[in-house]
Parts: sequence; structure tokens; C-alpha cells
Amino acid sequence: MNETRVTTPNELEVRIERVFDAPREHVFSVYTDPALIPEWWGGQTVVEEMDVRPGGRWRFDTGHGAVEGEFREVEPPARLVQTFQNHLQTLEFEDLGDDRTKLTQTMSFATTEERDTTMNYGVEEGAKGGFARVDAVLQKLAGRV
Repeated sequence: MNETRVTTPNELEVRIERVFDAPREHVFSVYTDPALIPEWWGGQTVVEEMDVRPGGRWRFDTGHGAVEGEFREVEPPARLVQTFQNHLQTLEFEDLGDDRTKLTQTMSFATTEERDTTMNYGVEEGAKGGFARVDAVLQKLAGRV
């Protein structure tokens, strides 16, 4: 089983790393295809907007409120940089060969307090749950389900 690793490399960042048993293009598509987002965000998530290009906006209604942001960089299938509520999120998709992909998600905050609030909110448990759902979507894309 692939392990989720959460670290705080400095006082303003949280880094989450995870290896997926899927090609990089598939992992990238799970994060950018509006048809796939609700499958792993869970609950009653509805993609209201998803304009995957630099300057493009995204907005999801989760059933418990909306989350939104703007894409700053889009380099398929290697990198996404986007705002996410109160922080900047960088997603790097590294091709490890043999249809394996390492995802490195770095959340950058304006203050240590904002970073710590996110850590205390349960970022590790949330990431593990979300990645389990991403795994299920990737299995489906590979035709293994």
C-alpha cells in the first residue's frame, strides 16, 4: 500500500507526498477533469466552474459550502499551481516509470498561524481519505473495477 507522507518543511508550508499506481496522465486528469472531481471529493460535490488554464477559475459546491480558487500555472501532466481558499497549492506529478506517479502537494500560507490551523484541522487524515478515493477513481480509469 502506498503511504501518505505529511511534513512541514518550513514555518509557512505543508507538504504531502503520495505514490499512486497509475500513469501520470491519469493522476493529472483526476485533478483537472470536472467529470472526475465529484468522484473523489466525495459527498455531494458539484463542479460549478473548472477552467483549467492560467488565470482560469474553479469552484466546487461541496454540499457544506463552496470552495474556490484560480489556476496560476497549468503544465499538463506535470504541474498545477492554484489558489485554494487561504493558501497557494502546488501539485507536482512525477512519472516514476512502470505506471507509477509521485504526487507532491505543497500548500504555502501567508502566516505560520494559518499553516498550523490547517495542520490542526486534520490535513493528514483528510489527505489519506481523499487519496483512497483518488485510488478508486484511478482503478476505474484503468479498467480494473
